[in-house]
Amino acid sequence: MSDTVTAESINRRIDIRMSPRDLINIGLFGALYIVTVGIFNLLEFINPVVTLLSVAASIVAGGVPFMLFLTRVRHAGMITVFAVIVTGFMILIGSPPIGFAVGVAAALVAEGLLWLGRYRSPRASVLAYAAFSAWFIGLFLPLFYARDEFLSSSYMREMGASYIKQFDTLLSPAVLLGFDLATPVFGLIGGALGVQLLDKHFRKAGLA
Repeated sequence: MSDTVTAESINRRIDIRMSPRDLINIGLFGALYIVTVGIFNLLEFINPVVTLLSVAASIVAGGVPFMLFLTRVRHAGMITVFAVIVTGFMILIGSPPIGFAVGVAAALVAEGLLWLGRYRSPRASVLAYAAFSAWFIGLFLPLFYARDEFLSSSYMREMGASYIKQFDTLLSPAVLLGFDLATPVFGLIGGALGVQLLDKHFRKAGLA
């Protein structure tokens, strides 16, 4: 009995050791994820309605490179470092600092879900991406507690006065709350899309 317990404990322990290959994969797929998300987010300059649509689309599209990344993940810590890279980059281009904390918290939840699935469960991988996608909530979180400061930030001023007015009208607290609650749903869709493409295309091509 003790031998069995010991074996299970060894199998379930959280290993956070990073190899050079792990770090390369994190950097490579982190960059691919940022580019994929960034392509859709460029549409936000059109108007605030498109901003919300582009964020939803970027979450779905981001599921593809993220699922490819998960085929390289073998232990805890990799998703958290991935989140640090992604949210750190977002701060550099003008996103609110609170997004970093939200991103790390979302990554830790994703780490737990992936670990429970032994890093091989497609279902756990989809759930992990849905949890990870919650980092997008941090992009608009200051609108709940520092709205005026957010709307007067240099990033928003670049959009123009008309855009800011429309943005303020559209993104009411109720709309933001609804969008935040929908974020994991977009993540589930993106994760499912990523799994489907892995099975149909990437594995055949030897990429997963």
